[in-house]
Amino acid sequence: MEIDLNEIIISGTINNVTDNNKDYIKFGLTTLKYDKRKVYSSLNINRNLYTIYKDFFVKGTKVFIKGYLNSYITNNNIQSFITVIDIADNQKELLNGKSGPHIRIDPDGVEVWNGKREELIPPTEEELKEMKELLKEFE
Repeated sequence: MEIDLNEIIISGTINNVTDNNKDYIKFGLTTLKYDKRKVYSSLNINRNLYTIYKDFFVKGTKVFIKGYLNSYITNNNIQSFITVIDIADNQKELLNGKSGPHIRIDPDGVEVWNGKREELIPPTEEELKEMKELLKEFE
């Protein structure tokens, strides 16, 4: 596996999520240092990627993050944050790539595949007639 020196891999627990109605969603991650002290990180995730993995963004959820470090200066203070490029609920999937689609159920009961809602669309009268015709021989 080739390592990109600009890449960061970090794991921790989601401690907050803030949607500022821009291209990125901000969230916080709590990690533990080797001496058991807590470290708080600020991260940004693109809205499209957030939509796919929306169910990970619940306070208290343990996640594994791949991203890169960004920073900017404001009022002579350096503000650092991590921009997320991938997220998973286990380290192996993050390092080796995803093995399948990400599937979840929205609160209203609609299944979501990789961020796309799979809405139930009732068939038209013409489609119903066609299905009945196709199934007639099995009655």
